[in-house]
Amino acid sequence: MNFSVIRSADTLWGSAAAMELAMQKRHLILLGNELPALESLSQKIKRHADVHVRHFITDDAVTQDIIAVCDHINMHYEVDLLFNFAEIGFEQKLEDYDIHQLDRKLKVSHAAGTLYLHQLLPNLLLHGNALVMQFWCCAAPMRPWQEALVNYNLHYAEFLNSEWKDTGLSIKNFTVEVPVSVTT
Repeated sequence: MNFSVIRSADTLWGSAAAMELAMQKRHLILLGNELPALESLSQKIKRHADVHVRHFITDDAVTQDIIAVCDHINMHYEVDLLFNFAEIGFEQKLEDYDIHQLDRKLKVSHAAGTLYLHQLLPNLLLHGNALVMQFWCCAAPMRPWQEALVNYNLHYAEFLNSEWKDTGLSIKNFTVEVPVSVTT
């Protein structure tokens, strides 16, 4: 039985992706750091779709959390889809962040997705048509530095797709610009 891993399932976009995948009869593993939101989403999915749902608490800024949850997933589940969601904007100027805030923001928004992919890669490669969906969300209009980050992620995915072209694993990127007044 194949599962789809949904990173940041406790967010608006992550929960929407989980519901859509559940309606497609995909079994789900929900990841996030808000237990009440994950439990609520799990129950909602089970009421509306006949699929298996598991959820795990992770802190995307803590590499050991990512390693531990991915090791558990790799040991107990077959995964053929990874949904990576990240908000990539910065709310303030670089110089206004303290180093700990900046470190956390960079890990959660940029590094964590690659770490999840790295750790789940052996599992994903077991399937002939595995998919990684990377969903980048930022404020609209994008500032030039935000465009640079999005372009970096797009080019990185193009590189990985060319490296893995014979494996059946593909990465698809989606960028959504959200008006500043909309909460994500």
